[in-house]
Formats: sequence, structure tokens, C-alpha cells
Amino acid sequence: MKLSLKIFIACIVVFGFSGCNTDSIYQEEQYKTLVYLLSGSDNVFATSYTLNEDEPVRYVSIGCGGSNSNEQDITVTLEPYPEMLDKYNSLNYDYQSEYAKLLPADRYEIESYSVTLPAKSNYHYARLPIKVRPLGLSPDSLYFIPLRIKSVSRYDVNEEKRDVLFRVAIENDYAEQLVPTYYVKSGSMTDPITVLSGTKLVQPLEKDKVRMFVGNEIYGSTTTVEDIERLSIVVQINEDNSLTITPYGSMEVEMLDNVNGYNRYVPDLVQGTSKQRVFYLNYRFRLKQSNGTYSGWREVEERLIRVEDN
Repeated sequence: MKLSLKIFIACIVVFGFSGCNTDSIYQEEQYKTLVYLLSGSDNVFATSYTLNEDEPVRYVSIGCGGSNSNEQDITVTLEPYPEMLDKYNSLNYDYQSEYAKLLPADRYEIESYSVTLPAKSNYHYARLPIKVRPLGLSPDSLYFIPLRIKSVSRYDVNEEKRDVLFRVAIENDYAEQLVPTYYVKSGSMTDPITVLSGTKLVQPLEKDKVRMFVGNEIYGSTTTVEDIERLSIVVQINEDNSLTITPYGSMEVEMLDNVNGYNRYVPDLVQGTSKQRVFYLNYRFRLKQSNGTYSGWREVEERLIRVEDN
């Protein structure tokens, strides 16, 4: 047999073995199977609980990394881990008044801290339900349920994703806490005459109530609890979409009927080819001053159009 023919046959044989080896590689696990908790930056997983329900349920996701499905069931058990929140606060805030808070134990329920990732499932994760009672939570606070993996029945844990800060935020049909809700404002205020313009932060309080600052006052990073108490009003949306405006804290508020069609919420105002959600407000207020007396009355005519995500 000529040398060239021998080389050709040898190449075929080598190629055949190589093909078999390649197939076997794809049948084996390409990297180590690790169990982990789904989270983002700083191991935070944020979710929003609606105020439209008494006890809404959201979920912590437990995953299993690997190029193939796990061959056997995996039982994963979690446990509370409050030390994680202590570390988070020390790294992110300078003052204790700014700290994120543990969600009080009477505000949530985890029926079981154990879940099972079924073997050979098309889904590489399982969910652990967390029921929360959101009514009464403050839109000014960050609430967390810190958890970590206590044990797994098999495989190892991804130590970088062993724990999670499960953030609990609130929302209703008119505003959200997790992604702050802004409305474009327009209108006027008396004594002195002031044009209202820009955007206004609107925050959820209850199923049918939101909170906002009066006039052109701005809610920002330097806003204090005292500012909120002094400058906020509560707007309640009634079943017929009429509005009831009351003080949140120390100011005095009286509703007016100076403008026809105001003190109403319109959820579907047609403007061109789009629909807008609009608050029409007409009221007067006076602020409590440091000496205990009240300022003069200021009348407000205001239209708020919700800024929608595209």
C-alpha cells in the first residue's frame, strides 16, 4: 500500500474517533452544577406587591446552573439571614436614619422554607412563595426580607449567590414605589400667583389613595420626615372617580369647586391617538408654621398627567 493511501486511511480513523469524542462531550456536564438564589446587584431581588389585594404573593427563585438538567431531585432549604441587611446598610448609608428596614415578621408569611427542583425538568429553577400584607407600609422606606440557602440535598451552592435581599415594594393602580411614578403638572396657585410646571412624584398609600406634595414642592434625596408631614396631601380616588383631598400631616386643606370638572380622576382621556391618565385638582391649603400658627390660604388649580413608559 502506498504511503499516501495509509495516511488517508489513518486520517479517516482519527476523524471517526474525534467525532465520537465530540458527541460524548455534549452528553456530559460542561460545568459544575451549582444551586443559587436569583438576584441582581448587591444580591438584591426587588418585587412589587399590589395594595389592591390583602395578601398578595410573590416569589423567590432558586436556580440550578448546569448545561444539562439535574439528574435527581434537589431539595433546597432557606433560612432568615438578618446579618445580610446589616452589612448592606453599613456599605450603602452613612446615617442610621437612612437605613433600609427589615420587613416586620407580622407583615409576611413563608409557609415553608423548603422547595424541590425536580429532576430532568426543562426549567432549571423553582419558586418559593412569600405572602405579604402591604397595607400600611410606607412609600418612604426600603423593606427587605433577607434570606440565604441553609442546605441542599445534593450538589453544591454558588457561594456568591447563596443569599438574597428580597425587597418588598408597594403599588396601586395610580402609582408605584419600585419605579417611582411621576405626573406632568400644569396649573396655578394664588398668593402669590405661581405657575405650576414640571413633574410631580405621586406615591401609593392604599388601594385607592396616593400622596403628593403641594404646589411646586419637590420630593428628593434631602427630603425629611418633617417635610413630608408638613407639605403632603392625600388624594383618594372614589368609586365614581371623584376625588377627596385631605392633609397627610399638619397642613389644613379645603376642597374647592372653582373649576368645572375638577376634583376628578380621568383614567382614559383621549389626546390624539393616545390615552392619558389625569388628575384634576382644585383645593386650598395653609401650612402650619414653626410657631404653631398657620400661613395664609393658597388656592390651587392643578392638572396632573401620568408619565407613561414607552
